[in-house]
Order: sequence, then C-alpha cells, then structure tokens
Amino acid sequence: MVLRRLGSTGLVAAVLTVALAVIVPLTAVTTTAGAAGGVYRVHSWKDPDGGAHRVRWNPCQTITYAVNLKLAGGTTAARSRALKDVRSAFDRASSRTGLKFAFAGRTTELPKDASGRTWSDRQKAAEIVVAWVDQSRAKYRSNLLSKVGSGYASGVGGWMLRGWVGDKGHWQAAVGRGFVVINAAHNPRYKSGFGAGVTRGALLLHELGHALGLDHVGSTNELMYPTMLRREHSNYKAGDSQGLVKVGRRLGCIPGASNAWRQI
Repeated sequence: MVLRRLGSTGLVAAVLTVALAVIVPLTAVTTTAGAAGGVYRVHSWKDPDGGAHRVRWNPCQTITYAVNLKLAGGTTAARSRALKDVRSAFDRASSRTGLKFAFAGRTTELPKDASGRTWSDRQKAAEIVVAWVDQSRAKYRSNLLSKVGSGYASGVGGWMLRGWVGDKGHWQAAVGRGFVVINAAHNPRYKSGFGAGVTRGALLLHELGHALGLDHVGSTNELMYPTMLRREHSNYKAGDSQGLVKVGRRLGCIPGASNAWRQI
C-alpha cells in the first residue's frame, strides 16, 4: 500500500422544524435513486484519478461503538433507557446493512474538533462515539452540532473517509470513524423508545444513518427526512432500508482498509 491518503468528512444534522444542508468537503457526489416505493440518498467520493467510491464502512470488520450517557438523562434509570435505545438503534442498523457492531462500553469522550485536530483524530474510545452534549456549558459543548436560528439542532451524525492507493495502484476508500451527537437540551422533546410520536429512537436512527453514509431525502415518508416528524412507528422506512443496503455488506470487503484505519 502506498501511504498517500486523502480525508473527507460528512456532517448532517436533524432538527425539529428546520432542514439543514449537507456539508461534505473535497469532491463528494450525492446519488439519489428510487427504492421500493421510497427514496434514499448515499454519498460517493471521486478520487484524484476520477474514480467514484461509495462512502461506506469496510463490512469485513467489526465496528465498535461507545456511548457517553452523562447528559442522556437525570437519573440512572433514564440513562439506562437511553443506552437501551442506542443499542437497539445499532441492532436495527445492523439488520439492514449486514454490518457487525460491538458495544465497547461507556465513555467520557465528546466528539468535537479542538486544537487543530479533527474529531476523528481525537476519537479513542471506539470507531463510533455516541454522546449527549450541552451547548450552554463549555465542558460539555461540541462544535459539531449545527446552529439553527438562535439555538441548535437536535442532533448530528458524521463520518470520516480516507482514500489511499493500494498495492496494485488503484485508489480505495473507506470510512473508519463516525459519531452521533445528541442535544441534551432537547431531551424533553423526544419520547424514549421506538414507538409512536416524536421519539429518541427515531432521532438516533436518523443520526446513525448519517454516520453510516446516508444523506437527507426530501420525502416525508422516510426517516432520513431532515425534520423529526410525529410517526406511527419509529423505524427505518422502505427507502432508508434500501439506502442502508447500498452502504452495507453486499458491496464486499474494501482491500487495505485495515491498514488505512487502525481499529479500536
């Protein structure tokens, strides 16, 4: 492998009333397609030689995730319910992508950029870190959470992609770090679980969808619609599920990904 790498990051937020645009540096192309009565949107990255690469994780690794629950609830029971929702969200994403996730435990890490280092360089607890933040307190603030008017979004999810030239001279690319950041100030707006209404389960699934490579869509039928809506049941819909297949195990292993990214 030639150690010639480029990085690209995806950052997308979910809000209650305002739709935010996607922010994808470098050359990233978004592809939209119909899917079994729904719609999905995934990212592609164009390498310096003009080749297109789907933005996705290497499906031949186990992706670890850790959770910072300090601000997820005011009691031990509330934080335990939040953890249950997080683990269920990863289970639901796994069933649709074929990706393997492993819970790495609780962490005190907060995904954020600091001192010239990106969140992905600072992330040590797991490949994906899920954390609740409080933008009113410097200690618990994340500069990854987007501003919406005079406040902040309910959550944000993102990924970091690396591209490299393999042994045969061809470009490869893989996501190796991701995050889900949830705004603790909005905790009262979301019911726990995955039932009817505006739920924390739906918010977690939405932001995790971004961390796995999905983008917002314009259809209110899909969970990846940028505004959190009241729903009869909180789960990935037809288009969401088809999009997750497009970034999942069916695309096969990514040669060299284990060398490009140190597994945690």
